[in-house]
Amino acid sequence: MKKQVIVATDSGANLPQTLIEKYDIQVIPLWVQIGDRSYRDGVDIQPLEFFRRLREKVGRMATSQPSLGEFLEFYRGLRERAEGVVAVHLVGRYSGVLNVARAAAAELAPFPIEVIDSGNIAMAEGFAVLVAARAAEAGASLREVVERVKAVVPRIDLVAMVDSLEYAVRGGRLASAARLLDSLLNIKPLVRIHNGELGVISQARTRAKGLRRMVEELAEKVGDAPCHVAVLYSDAVEEAERLRDEIVARLRCVEVHFLPVAPVLGVHAGPGAVGLAFYAGE
Repeated sequence: MKKQVIVATDSGANLPQTLIEKYDIQVIPLWVQIGDRSYRDGVDIQPLEFFRRLREKVGRMATSQPSLGEFLEFYRGLRERAEGVVAVHLVGRYSGVLNVARAAAAELAPFPIEVIDSGNIAMAEGFAVLVAARAAEAGASLREVVERVKAVVPRIDLVAMVDSLEYAVRGGRLASAARLLDSLLNIKPLVRIHNGELGVISQARTRAKGLRRMVEELAEKVGDAPCHVAVLYSDAVEEAERLRDEIVARLRCVEVHFLPVAPVLGVHAGPGAVGLAFYAGE
């Protein structure tokens, strides 16, 4: 029997495999290029292998979205399994994923595919996906699932400390910040993505100060409310573990996820990045 609503996303949501399987979330992989070879994110290459190659500087790295044909094949497969699809994808302002997804959905009309801009990346995108998946599992209609996702997107934040803006600028995701590079060489930039807007929000002289600032940013935003948190890291697992432990001890966490950055995101974050995706509320 077909499901009423099936939830889809892309590998940029950085979801733990356990949650993908638990909620039957369908994921289309993005592409990672290393040198002259292309890999499906999370399928042909995993985080440990990716960061090993990044450290070794084995070749130029870049990312790209699936083609229209890939999206059509992906959505057609979902059409066989559900009455409708809610597809939550990578922030539209900094990626072409959303446009291709919408073009594919339009070609498959009148089959209902609601494509939603998560306004974010990594588990900040993933939390929007989880809201959709949990609503669908509880029996919500297509319209109800869409409304719940759109209501939560403006509440979700991602704050990250990167070791250098070099990778973000080189990958085109922070090109507007290129002029800051010279002045930032000896500090640790903190970046924030919220509701489709990305920018540098703070500067820290040391990694320890940067991590403290991230926790303060989280605590300021959620206050005493119950919160959903994901701790993400690229080749900085020990720091991320300490960050997670402090957050668990200090805040009222509904759920805490701890996971490496997906390769498609690691291309732009570079090694040594640590991030927090979060929102307040049950």
